[in-house]
Amino acid sequence: MNRFLSLRSRSGQPKSHSRSVPGINPSSEKPGWPPAYEIDDTSSIQDGANNQQDASTAALVLPPAPLPPPVLKIKRVDHYYSNWYRAWRYRNTSAKATPEANNPYASQTNSAAPDPWQGFCFVVVRKMPRQVEKEHTPGAQPTFHIVVKSPYLRKACKEVMQHLTGISWTAEPLEIKPEHFITFLPRFKEYQKTLSGKRDRTEEENYVLSTVGVLIDYIHKDYAATLARLASLTSKGEISYDLLYALLVPRMILVTECPTTGEPRAVQLISATKAVSYYDLVCESVDAADPGLSTSNPNDGWGAPPDLDMQADVVERPFGRVQHRILLFPFADAVEISSLEAFPMQYHPAAAELKETLLRRGRKWLSLRGVHHMQYHAIATQSVSNNAPGLTGVGKKMIRYDVNSRVMVDRANFRRLNPMYSLPVIIAEPKNNALPNNYDDNCPSPMMSPPTQLNRHIPTMRSKPLPQQSAETELTEEELMLVSPIVYGFSFADKMWFELSVEKVQPIAWNDEAFANLVLPPGRKALLQSLVEAHHTDLGFDDFVQGKGHGLVINLYGPPGVGKTLSAEATSEHVRRPLYVVGAGDLGTSAGALDTALQRVFDIATGWKAIVLIDEADVFLEQRSLHDLERNAMVAVFLRHVEYYRGVLFMTTNRVQTFDEAFLSRIHVALHFRELTTAAKAQVWRAFLQKVGVAVGRDISEEHLAALAQREINGRQIKNATRTATSLAVSRREKLGFKHLVQTLDAMDEFTAEFAGMKA
Repeated sequence: MNRFLSLRSRSGQPKSHSRSVPGINPSSEKPGWPPAYEIDDTSSIQDGANNQQDASTAALVLPPAPLPPPVLKIKRVDHYYSNWYRAWRYRNTSAKATPEANNPYASQTNSAAPDPWQGFCFVVVRKMPRQVEKEHTPGAQPTFHIVVKSPYLRKACKEVMQHLTGISWTAEPLEIKPEHFITFLPRFKEYQKTLSGKRDRTEEENYVLSTVGVLIDYIHKDYAATLARLASLTSKGEISYDLLYALLVPRMILVTECPTTGEPRAVQLISATKAVSYYDLVCESVDAADPGLSTSNPNDGWGAPPDLDMQADVVERPFGRVQHRILLFPFADAVEISSLEAFPMQYHPAAAELKETLLRRGRKWLSLRGVHHMQYHAIATQSVSNNAPGLTGVGKKMIRYDVNSRVMVDRANFRRLNPMYSLPVIIAEPKNNALPNNYDDNCPSPMMSPPTQLNRHIPTMRSKPLPQQSAETELTEEELMLVSPIVYGFSFADKMWFELSVEKVQPIAWNDEAFANLVLPPGRKALLQSLVEAHHTDLGFDDFVQGKGHGLVINLYGPPGVGKTLSAEATSEHVRRPLYVVGAGDLGTSAGALDTALQRVFDIATGWKAIVLIDEADVFLEQRSLHDLERNAMVAVFLRHVEYYRGVLFMTTNRVQTFDEAFLSRIHVALHFRELTTAAKAQVWRAFLQKVGVAVGRDISEEHLAALAQREINGRQIKNATRTATSLAVSRREKLGFKHLVQTLDAMDEFTAEFAGMKA
């Protein structure tokens, strides 16, 4: 028959396990705590399977071991160097000793493990400077650190401080600087308030609450003057350098200035380390992750090569955490908190408005994921390595450009086509929140040794798992504030890749007037529109050789200034497609350069479904000869790329009679643009005058318009004359009229006549 095991002490009473500990009166401990149980020898125990069943049953019915009560006493000791013993020793601290009069930054904390003081909640250790330190550093003061002994206080510190640089919550002894407790004092109070307001607290939570109260009382008592001075400064929105640590609470949101855009941005503080001459802040923000890229190991430190074991990890999440580095240098007296390089968001003069701005920008940044054809008119930047030709030193140099152009926002192609550009690199999270392999619990922050040239941005990214949901719900409100203020895109006007401000990227205002005002013979407009719109429609037609003949090549030929380039531009506006204009100078002067340039242009244009316009393409279309092998090679390269291009290609030429015969069969449509007729020139004049606010029939008569149309000029010259005459009228503070146009045209005719005479 199964029986429960009879559990009791040998004496019949619970047995005490308490032992004598320095600084503890054993009689002050709770009698019989904790109880020691033994198996009664007189119990009837069956053998075999019944014995095992009885033991397992007893384990189930045993009450949980009661928790030991918290120890709420504080001990103060001096850690000094004994010349007699030639070793570091401990002694009780004088009751008159106080940390308020000392400089807490005079030296580092002791790395030697002190003897345990199990009978105290925590121990305040005052480290006395050695004699040699006093000789070399006159006025050297003792330093303080706190050794946490209570497991309940250790639990509270871990929950409040969480991951803190240089502190391992499993370390013994657990040494923490008093400055950390001052920094986290508001969070300890919040933790205390939350726990005290909780109903049905467990016994352990009651013990934790009591130890937190002891800690808070100690900070308020021993650092009363420091806390009073801190409260006085922050109430006025000011701070001094010696109290700056109190503002730098890990995981709080800081406001800083984006070095690329100059706009305010938010980052999350991860750690703050006080070096000799500055505070070193490591912060994080949210940025897009690049799918398919290998990760690197964060354990390797700065500048280390990627861990080969980590190369199999591939980023599959849409977002990650980017690390930044911000340095705060010393300043005299008290300064406004909002004037610091980085400061808590709550001290921003318009914190609520800034938060709304950051959230709005974050949602806009999310909407710009992928590929987007947009308009941009602002400063754009490029980061160039200082090791590049013409630059000296190390690090990066930010080059700014004034961009006013259509842009294509495309991070993936930015990285693919600029592989040497410094972009954040995904790093893997340490598994199970383990410390890095090369990290010592007692070591100072790994940020203590900065690189040669201080740079605010560390090119690393920490991947972060996020739920697979819609774009906006993938990020929390806090993460939306932390997103990058820049996107990466290509400027069609500058033909360069840039970092662009999210705020300045705007939707395109398409110009429908361009196609309407296009002066072409009847039917030409409809033909261009139909060909371009139908190109991307699957017609079920293919060449016998796969990949050939999928493009649409349109040649616009004729004299200068008759609307060839404008026709391509107006067509792209009408069909809402990007226009990638390429000149002969952009493609190079050798076969190799031409091959690389065309491959690059056609590659991204195909992905963007852009219309490519090669202006003045005569040099690539001329008849090949028997003697100029380099030019023959360039023509052959051009032929091959045109044959295999899958998009819409416009070419403008002036000398069709010099074409190589091989091109004739590769051009799908050839449109001849002749000299403008008088009626066509009148139409062009009317369109340009209307753009500058001059109405024909009101400001300029029909007779004057007819006189202007009789001039021997082309469409480009009409545009230039209108612009020049407008500037002339503005300089005279007059309204643009017929006399300004005539004066401008006369000057142009004079130059044309002189040029013709010199040529003759």
